[in-house]
Formats: sequence, C-alpha cells, structure tokens
Amino acid sequence: MQNWQPSNPVERRFMDAHSDWMKFAQNKSARLLYWQTNEPDQELIKVYFQGQQDLSRAVLLLDYDFNDGDQYASDLSKEIIDFYEKSREGSEKYGIKADWQPPEKNRRETQTQYLLSITNSLMQHHPDVFPGMVLVFRPLQIKKPQAFERWLDTLLQDNQTPPWQSDRIRFVLYGTDEKPLPWLRQQHPQRVQIVTGKYRMETVPRELVAASGERGPSGRFRRLFVELSETLAHNDPARLEKLRSAALQISTQEKWFDQSVVIHLLAGAAYLKWQTHKNALDAYQQAVDCAKQAVQTQHPAGNKLMVNALFGLASVWLTQGDHRHAVPCYTQAAPYAEADKDGLLSVEAWRMAGYCLDQLKMPDQADEAGFKALQAGLWIDPPLRTNSNLPLVVDRMLKRIGAFGKPGNRLNELLTALYGPDWLDARQPKAPEEVAHQLIAQSEQSDSPTSPPERR
Repeated sequence: MQNWQPSNPVERRFMDAHSDWMKFAQNKSARLLYWQTNEPDQELIKVYFQGQQDLSRAVLLLDYDFNDGDQYASDLSKEIIDFYEKSREGSEKYGIKADWQPPEKNRRETQTQYLLSITNSLMQHHPDVFPGMVLVFRPLQIKKPQAFERWLDTLLQDNQTPPWQSDRIRFVLYGTDEKPLPWLRQQHPQRVQIVTGKYRMETVPRELVAASGERGPSGRFRRLFVELSETLAHNDPARLEKLRSAALQISTQEKWFDQSVVIHLLAGAAYLKWQTHKNALDAYQQAVDCAKQAVQTQHPAGNKLMVNALFGLASVWLTQGDHRHAVPCYTQAAPYAEADKDGLLSVEAWRMAGYCLDQLKMPDQADEAGFKALQAGLWIDPPLRTNSNLPLVVDRMLKRIGAFGKPGNRLNELLTALYGPDWLDARQPKAPEEVAHQLIAQSEQSDSPTSPPERR
C-alpha cells in the first residue's frame, strides 16, 4: 500500500486534496481550517469529507444553519448526540460497547462550552473510536457573518480554557470566499489557517476521455461532447455552435437520436444562462423534435428525453413570465412520464401545470392538474413520497379546497392512498437515514419468499 500511486485524474486530485489537508493536520497550533477553492472544486472537498466521515466516526459533518451563536451551538450538540444514538446498534455489532451518555449541562456553562464538554466526554469515553475529533461546519445559510465570526472566536477561546480545553479537536469550514474570516484571522493568527486548493475539477471529463484512448465516431463524439459541456462556463456562442454542429453531424449520421437530444439540451441550457431566449427556445424545440424520433424508434430513454426537452422549453417561457405558453409544455410532458410510470416526473409535470394555471387565474383547471399530480404520486415508492415535490401539491390542494365536502372527499381518498389514514402527520418530510432504512426494509420484504408473487 505504501507504493500505491493514483491511476486516474480523479485519484490524483484526491491525493492533492489530502496533501492540502495534511498541511493543516500537521500544524500543531492551528485549530480552525478554512479550505478555500473555486466552485467546481467545492464538489471534491465535499466528497473528500464525506469519505472521511464514512471511514472514521471522528469526522462529523454538521449542517445546521447559523442564526445566532447560542442556538447554533445547541443545535450542534443535539446533532452530535443524535449521531451517537443512531450509531449505537451498528457499533455494538462491531464489538464496540456504545454505552456513552452525554454529560449534563452545567448551569454555568454556555451552549458553546457545553458543545465542547460533549466532544471531550466522547473522546474520553471512547479513546479508540475518537482519538481526536474533526467538526466540519457546513451551514447552508449564515444570516449574520459577523456574528458567526464572533461565535467562532468564542469557540476558539473556550477550546483553550479549562475545563473545555482540548488539543484533540479541530474545526473546519470550506467555501469559495477569497478573503474569508478577516476579523477572526486577526484575533487568532496562529490558530486559524487558510488552505487554498486548486484542483481543476472542471478539466476532469476532458482528461478522462483523453485517457480512455477511444477511437471512431463514439470517441470523436465523446470528445466534442466534453468540449461542448465546457462552453456553459463561457459566453461564447460562436464556439458553442461550432461544437454543436460537429457533434450533431456525428449523432445524425449514426442515428443516435438520444445523443442529439442531449446536445440540443446543452445548447438550450447555455442560451438560457446567457439570457438569449430566442436561441434557447430554438434549441429546446430541436430537442423536442429529436426526442420524438427517439420515441418513435422505441429508444428506452425516449420518454424521459421528451419530458426533459419539454421541461426545458417551459423553463424559457417561465423565465419570460409567459405562463400561457408554459402550460402546454407541461401537459404534453405528463403523458410521456406516465408512459414510464415515472412518478417523480409525472408529479412535477402536473404540479407545474397547476402552478401556471393558478397564475393564469384558472382555478378549476389548476385543481384538476393537482388531482392528476396526486394520482401520479402513487407511482413513487412510499418512503420517498414525503421527500419529493408531492407535499407541495398536497399543501396547495389543502389550501384550495380543504379535506371536506365533495372535492375534499376526493382529496381525502387520494391522501389516504398515498400516506395512509394518518396522512396529516405521515406526510411530514423524513430524515434521509430514515428514508434509506425504509427503502431497504421494503426491498427485503419484496424479496421475501413469503411475499405474494407480482401480478403480470
């Protein structure tokens, strides 16, 4: 293993990222890392830490939003305790006696100090599992950046003050801010470290294609497709059209109707991003035309390609506030999604049709679209229903017609079919882990020899 060398562009980048991490890990005085990259490279950092958490329970990814310091510290404490509780059963299977109990909060402790008490207690109770701890703060929203810096200042100060002092805990933030935490860095020049990573993730597809050595029409097409994808980041219509034309020449000659659709979708997305609406409409309409050919030749992805092309067309109309032209795009997309019994796409088609009809002051037609969306929701696996767009339809329908009276009876029946008799509570979103457990249980039940055979 010591002689292992990365064998592809992705592995090489992970090695580079790990080297940058070690700059921080080996800095004995540093306690807080801000890992700065450009936007494409942020995905690499996310995957890096996700992998670290999967390999080691000592790395915890904490996703609460930041509003104020006390509440944030309290939320993090609860998240760490919940993480341990959910890990008890799995830990005991590996011979780890998961008998830690969180310490009681001392009245004199602040919420931030209590957070440090919890981490110290965990490390003391399970020194083999938690020889150290890395808390990765990933708030989606920081409503008060200055207050966040002040809280980090408090955290760093408490972390060097007995009895909360510990050299075994590190804190991490990552983002694209080129001059992050200016005030905090002045307060703690030795304890706050900035690592700037440059991994060029945007060039990975091109490098992978080059490394594949693929030749012939498929190799040429793949190289053109990668270059075409890269044009999304640059406002260069002339280059886009040159690459688009070259790629279409191959896909048309080889009768790869599905690939022609994808090329037009990419062009439509680029023109929409550049706010060139006329060209975007033209590109998406060509995607629709090619998708029709894919459907006619019974391509397995034909229906999904048609839905995506029509959704793209609708997005251009919506960008211009033209709900009247967007409606037929969604109503035409729905039958293609229904042909595949694709609940997620069917619900979205009817949901958006209903939204547009609402904007056009056509409530009866909007209600009917809502009922069709709920009906399509029956194709979604039950554990996924609460975490899809289905609850948006439910909320809209309940506000519009309620669950009582003649229309309400129809709604009540559908909600009962979707969520069971206790639908009012059952429709609340679930944690991702709970959804995963339910899907696994459902899969095991369907594979059981005692399950009734599927009707055909």
